[in-house]
Amino acid sequence: MRVLEARFHPQPRSAEEEFIVVAHVVWDRDRDRPSVQPSPSLMGSVAPATMLAKLQFLVESSAPEAFSRLKALKSQFWSFVDVTPPGAAR
Repeated sequence: MRVLEARFHPQPRSAEEEFIVVAHVVWDRDRDRPSVQPSPSLMGSVAPATMLAKLQFLVESSAPEAFSRLKALKSQFWSFVDVTPPGAAR
């Protein structure tokens, strides 16, 4: 299992790193495609459905190597951080 934390940066990146954890994108060995698991903190943000739709688009358009492509994405509004639990099968 591999996991990326999808973060949305409402302001262009600056010295103050403010972001919203939108979801966790999970690659499970039993599934062909990753699943997007919305973060509970997303519900306190503006337009959560819009952010989830954009995230789903980013995940789908980065296939077939979505994990590495999302990690390498150059965006002022989105970042993806590997939060795979230690010892999890990759």
